[in-house]
Amino acid sequence: MLNVHVERQPDIRLQDGGLRHAMGVHSFQALRANRAHPELSDGFGWTYNHAPMLAWYHGRYYLEYLSNPVSEHETPGQTLLCQSEDGISWSFPVVAFAPIEVKLDAYRGPKADPMPQSILTVPHQRMGFCCGANDCMLLLSFYGIVHDRHKSAPCDGWGVGRAVRRIFPDGSLGDIFFLMYNEVAGYTRENADAYPYFEDSTDGELIEACHQLLNDRPVLNQMYEEQRNDKALFPKPLRQAASFYTARDGSMLTVFKQGLSMRSEDGGKTWGDIVPNPSLKTSSGKVWGQKTDDGLFSLLYNPTPDGQHRWPIAIVTGEDGYEFGDMRAVTGYMSPQRYGGLDKNLGPQYLRGICERNPQAPDGRIHIVYSNNKEDIWISHLPPQGDKRAEAQIDERFDGESLPQSWNVYSPLWAPVRMQGGALCLRDFDPYDRALVERCLYPAARGEARIRLKALALPSGAEACLCMQDEAQGQVIEIYLNGKGELRVRSGGRDEKWMELPEDGKLELFIRFDCEKGRFALEAAGRRGEFAMNTACESIELFSVATKSLRRIPYSGVYANGKYGSGANDLPGSEEPLEETRLEIVSFAYTALKD
Repeated sequence: MLNVHVERQPDIRLQDGGLRHAMGVHSFQALRANRAHPELSDGFGWTYNHAPMLAWYHGRYYLEYLSNPVSEHETPGQTLLCQSEDGISWSFPVVAFAPIEVKLDAYRGPKADPMPQSILTVPHQRMGFCCGANDCMLLLSFYGIVHDRHKSAPCDGWGVGRAVRRIFPDGSLGDIFFLMYNEVAGYTRENADAYPYFEDSTDGELIEACHQLLNDRPVLNQMYEEQRNDKALFPKPLRQAASFYTARDGSMLTVFKQGLSMRSEDGGKTWGDIVPNPSLKTSSGKVWGQKTDDGLFSLLYNPTPDGQHRWPIAIVTGEDGYEFGDMRAVTGYMSPQRYGGLDKNLGPQYLRGICERNPQAPDGRIHIVYSNNKEDIWISHLPPQGDKRAEAQIDERFDGESLPQSWNVYSPLWAPVRMQGGALCLRDFDPYDRALVERCLYPAARGEARIRLKALALPSGAEACLCMQDEAQGQVIEIYLNGKGELRVRSGGRDEKWMELPEDGKLELFIRFDCEKGRFALEAAGRRGEFAMNTACESIELFSVATKSLRRIPYSGVYANGKYGSGANDLPGSEEPLEETRLEIVSFAYTALKD
């Protein structure tokens, strides 16, 4: 049914899979977990944050995610909501669905011995937003039960029920109601009385939108896991994390975890058998599919069977919704996991975009939200990749107000990237993460680049990096600016101090490279030097600037329940900001030279 054509499989020893990078990806951290300083994260200090959902409604982005204190499927849990006007700066999270206490005397699921009399709920949902034809935006969450994590889970079909509330056009939230009670699990309108039934609402538009949802089979299919035991609702077994889109031929396709899919030829009313797609190589991370504004189709997913190391998020593009190719990395470097916890898989994962049933953002870009390491929440905005090719000649000045659309931007909350004072400004006060920008280049065996920048703050221990990379993202040319006031060059695998940095931090660097000779020349402040490349390559394809070193470790060897070799311990010092590193890029030029 679905075919993904790739020239080579990703190398998951590298967080970007050694893939060519997608162009114009702007990635922003919406939530940075912080146990010691809840006021800087979510108000609670909870460090398990996962399964985000995304909507756009009346000029705002809405981001829903679920949260537990430390581990997956831990009691209690809650669902939170953030909003943003630009998709860059996000509001402080608010609790959209708080945990409720439920009695377990009616519970019909697998039981532990002994059973508590009551318990606080844990949320689980595979869909969070649904907008009715009457422009009523619904926000949803499912109230699950975990009395023993070895015998119960919030998605095992034995939870309480699905709750709903309205998001009004001004961003305010309406009252909470139950949309459905999970009666097969023992919970009904009579004994699940934390909220009234939606039909008891005085909001006629909410009632109408709820009824529309309950009659929309593709949307309902996303609810399968939590209500799988309701055979009246789901007479046919489905799979995990349904994502649906309408293909060019008018058929509707649903894609699940594990690369499974099914097809409908009547608009989603009835569905064919679920089939495997061997070329869609993925595991327990989610798959997102959509039609893009250029008339093409995209799948985004973790292209690896290793469900413990979920990287990168990749995009493949096709013309008809069935055949896909040109795999590119949407995510590259991502921050390390800072907090231990059970079932905290590593990497950027569980991505979701804006459902085709809901209002679409007017900018024509692809928008996806995801968690990183099941503790931080991110969003990426990227253009459709069908015709995205790098130019052979580039001459750019950063004197506008908006981030450059041709560059990739990686912007953590504690290492933000913004336009400021006629420059592309990279700040960094994060103990482990970094600010990073990239420019995809026309592949060239010979070429030259010129960059003007200001190193405005390089505290002790800082090491900013300028790097040129090949097709597999090998670091061919590396230049470092450090807190000792040195410009160092990595040549032939060794670091060499080349010059002192100017006192005012202003630099104009000119680089000329020749891949066949394996050499590059560097000019700065009236000096010229020639150096050996660090990797043999056929061409240069990427230029990057980061506030910390980009040297890579074999990430696939990192324990899936921990950090960089530290077992289940938390990363030390991650909760306090450092003295700030600050770089400003004024201009960049590149020319691919002909042989």
